[in-house]
Amino acid sequence: MMIRVLMSVVLVVMCVFPSVSKAEVSILDFVASSPVGSWQLREQISTNHKGKKTGSTIRTSMVGKEDRDGETHYWVEMAMQSFKISKKGKRKNKGKRVVMKSLMPESQLKADPENVLSNLRNFSIETIVQNGKQEPMRITDSGGMFSGAMQLANVDIEFDFEPMGTETVTVAAGEFNATKARGVGSTEINAIIKKIRVKSDMVHWYSNDIPFGLIKMEGTTTTNGKTSNETTELLEYGGSGAETEITRPAKDMPKTPGLEGLFGGA
Repeated sequence: MMIRVLMSVVLVVMCVFPSVSKAEVSILDFVASSPVGSWQLREQISTNHKGKKTGSTIRTSMVGKEDRDGETHYWVEMAMQSFKISKKGKRKNKGKRVVMKSLMPESQLKADPENVLSNLRNFSIETIVQNGKQEPMRITDSGGMFSGAMQLANVDIEFDFEPMGTETVTVAAGEFNATKARGVGSTEINAIIKKIRVKSDMVHWYSNDIPFGLIKMEGTTTTNGKTSNETTELLEYGGSGAETEITRPAKDMPKTPGLEGLFGGA
């Protein structure tokens, strides 16, 4: 069960926050645009090579900050609900709502915000995961299975970003003057029993006036030769009021001998 939860988390993270080339200047001022209490709600729709549609809503919130080892760290929380879409357009939730809260160092958020949010294993020092109404579990850097699963999401994928200027973009949340950029990249992942090859070509629209920056994203993802069309759109956002959905005390996730190698973890 926990393996499925972690895999769903890392796949959403891959789609929502793809890695970008560190050679490019960051277009996000993450700390300034996302104060504690701010949030945004996005909808992501994927149409596969057969025309079947699935989707998910992702609420990203800045739910707290604290000092550790002399540095300010921020708690970034992602709450994700997947759903199916019928041929008539009707939606039905798929699986349980997954909430993941990660503690990020301020220095990394300022230096490389796009990569921080896609490479949780490398940057977060603590993560708490809650699957539906199940007991929340805390995973640290030495968490074994989780560490390997996070590595699966970010080990190779890297985008080259091509700036495309600015333009006005309209989404459900309103009209925005946005920075536009195209990201093209590929990766090869060894996932348990098979190899996954992913190529992605996405156009992103960002604004530092929006918490977490992302307004819209559209493009294609080709997985093992099968291409899906991907769209992400900002639905709502706010500068205050966000609180964590994880209210019960978290238990430390026990190490499970032998599972680390399933995801290529150390």
